Amino acid sequence: MNADAVIAIDGLTKTYRAGVRLKPIYAVRNLTLHVPRGSIIACVGPNGAGKTTTIHTLLGLLKPDAGIVRVFGEAPGPSVLRRVGYQSEIFHTYPFYSTVDVLRYYGRLSGLTPHDLARHVPPLLERLGLRDVGKRPVGTFSKGMTQRLGLAQALLHDPELLILDEPTSGLDPEGRRLVLDIIREEKDRGKTIFLSSHILSDVERTCDEVVMINKGEVAFADRISSFGADTRRWEIEVSGWTPASRALLAEHQFDVEDEAEGRAIIVCTTADKKALLHALTALPVDIGSVQPRRVATLEDKYLEHVSGV
Repeated sequence: MNADAVIAIDGLTKTYRAGVRLKPIYAVRNLTLHVPRGSIIACVGPNGAGKTTTIHTLLGLLKPDAGIVRVFGEAPGPSVLRRVGYQSEIFHTYPFYSTVDVLRYYGRLSGLTPHDLARHVPPLLERLGLRDVGKRPVGTFSKGMTQRLGLAQALLHDPELLILDEPTSGLDPEGRRLVLDIIREEKDRGKTIFLSSHILSDVERTCDEVVMINKGEVAFADRISSFGADTRRWEIEVSGWTPASRALLAEHQFDVEDEAEGRAIIVCTTADKKALLHALTALPVDIGSVQPRRVATLEDKYLEHVSGV
């Protein structure tokens, strides 16, 4: 087990019983996952993949059938959860409470004093764009406003670890940007964030690593930096390409891909690009696009490992 991991899950298995014969259904099967301190890790997967079950096990709301779950090196419990802020996928609270009353209520549950609340609530409302609705009953809120209030209560007691279940669900583009900025700000303050999401573009913009879960098991895991464009290598599209073209460029370093019907994609390094382009201009070929070499995107990997498309 990684000693530096804020979250350490090893071999987690959780089943439910269903049907007349109470046949076991695996929600999570032999799942292993470590979240290093100070990182943002995303857990993605289709509905029913086991993401929320994993989160509820981390919070101590569910007990594992097998495996080890540790948060800050301990089994989930009251002493650990004081250091955790949690936002559920759908944030429910008393609809007749005002925004300020909701935060005071959850703040007291987190052990904050009246003095702490008076100091923390106003700037938090400002930060989440809720300052002007502090006295409004939350039952009148839109889904996006309710989501932001859910994040506010998770941040209120300044936790070391944030566990966020679909934090940008139901938000408009401005609200999504606000929430993602706050998540990055919390990381910059040294916090650790573990989140689930269906929005792959948000994961690419925000997270350090992604773990894809399918049918309760880890299907794929990697750092976000491994996706996107590789600016160390370039693709040059040319038309009018012939076998003689390659011979005329013999002194240059490059590879040729997708060579067919007078068209080719030339791949070279950044160091070789300028000289190669200069040489190509002297040949009877037309230069098309010149762009960083595309490597697999997060969506590509999701479709490969999770959707099976």
